[in-house]
Amino acid sequence: MKSTSLLSLTYEQFYTQGRQAFIKDTGDAKGSGVAGKLYGQYYRTGRWGISELGLNQKNQEIWNNLCDPVLPLSVMRILQDDPTGEPGTKKAIFRLDDGNLIETVLVPMVSHTGERGTLCLSSQAGCAMGCTFCETGKGGLVRSLTAAEIVAQVHAARFLLKWEFTSVVFMGMGEPLDNLEGVIPALKVLADPRGFALAQEKITLCTVGLGEGISQLANLGWKKLGLSLSLNAGRQMLRESLMPAGKLNTLEVLKPILAAYPQRRNFVLALNYCLMPGINDTEADIQGIVDFSHALGRTLINLIPYNPGSIPLCPAPTAEEVDRFLVLMQGAGLQVKMRGPKGRSIMAGCGQLGGEAPPLP
Repeated sequence: MKSTSLLSLTYEQFYTQGRQAFIKDTGDAKGSGVAGKLYGQYYRTGRWGISELGLNQKNQEIWNNLCDPVLPLSVMRILQDDPTGEPGTKKAIFRLDDGNLIETVLVPMVSHTGERGTLCLSSQAGCAMGCTFCETGKGGLVRSLTAAEIVAQVHAARFLLKWEFTSVVFMGMGEPLDNLEGVIPALKVLADPRGFALAQEKITLCTVGLGEGISQLANLGWKKLGLSLSLNAGRQMLRESLMPAGKLNTLEVLKPILAAYPQRRNFVLALNYCLMPGINDTEADIQGIVDFSHALGRTLINLIPYNPGSIPLCPAPTAEEVDRFLVLMQGAGLQVKMRGPKGRSIMAGCGQLGGEAPPLP
């Protein structure tokens, strides 16, 4: 039985294991020299083309027995947001080999350079963080994903679904820093120059603020890896009532850890703020954001209108409520970027993953 998924291996690991397998089976490394072609083909075209390289049957068997190129998930359902003149958000519901479901979202972006997309990845089935405004956490954590299951979302999106994207964010189901055993190996595969070759600055991890995990991420020495904090409240008591993980990882605890994370001069720490009317939308809340962010270096507030789930905390904010809060934040000297409510109609918006999908037409 094949014990290693190709999706969990960097090129160096793949080549090393292949070389060792050939030496063990044939007495020399001849036949392992096609590792680069095999690996590149799998990650650049989606195919495992061992039969196309002119190898004899024995050598093909060695490679085929070395690792498993089959995806550890299957496409269960694809949903697309109602188009409104812009490219629509898409959501894939994947079934893992053990029957658990995860969701991956393609978020379209339009810039001065044209259309591009961001792929939002899940790192766990369910989530243990229990944020009160998030649908994923309502059922708790089922299990963490393996590196192969994380990378498989990218592989399937690109080659099975033919989705176009230029960056990935770990902002789907689960808390990525609660699964560093799966996430860190997946990062290395995603960034491998012989494979997907995603630039570090095209990869971002979003966290509720697990201080130890942020420090471990910084210790990787990846100077261009993106990080964003799910802030949602600048007042400690409010934040921990919304996000239980904030009780231990308080705002004061997080300040020096986040301040130490930027490892390059042009780093900007993203602070994601889900605007919930009547909960976190006062001037006192804005002052809390200012007080928290002032010691962190360059920050950017991603203002996200609340997307109601199955048991809403409040209504979604109106356009007027969002504009009012945005103006107040800018007046307080904060750098703010508005993020529209993309994917809300298919339960693909921020905080909605894992909720009941709309019925098929």
